Amino acid sequence: NRLLQFTTAADAYTVNLPYATGSGDVYEFLNAIIKTSGSIIINATHPGTSTNKFVGTVVNYSASTVSTVTFSSTTNDIITLNITTTGAAKAGDYLKLQDVAATVWRVVDFRVFSSGNPATPFSG
Repeated sequence: NRLLQFTTAADAYTVNLPYATGSGDVYEFLNAIIKTSGSIIINATHPGTSTNKFVGTVVNYSASTVSTVTFSSTTNDIITLNITTTGAAKAGDYLKLQDVAATVWRVVDFRVFSSGNPATPFSG
């Protein structure tokens, strides 16, 4: 139940979430700097299971196409902000996740800034 900030421009980050159990725990992430390289990856995956998933929607704001696009997930277990199409192009990207049930991470709030044509950050 803390805010984790990404604060270095050139570093890649990988966050491995605990297994979702329905604990109600909340995890918040803030990209506090303009990234120059290195993706931000948030994993809900765990060895021996493929059942953890993100359920919710991201709003992707694109500076280059001057557009806003939403992408949803009900089965994906990886979030990647790649600095271009899926987010981390500007400081201020924000993600709030909540452990709401066994195997389910709810996407409470997810806003990112992209520099290319917006694409989904959900995969896996």
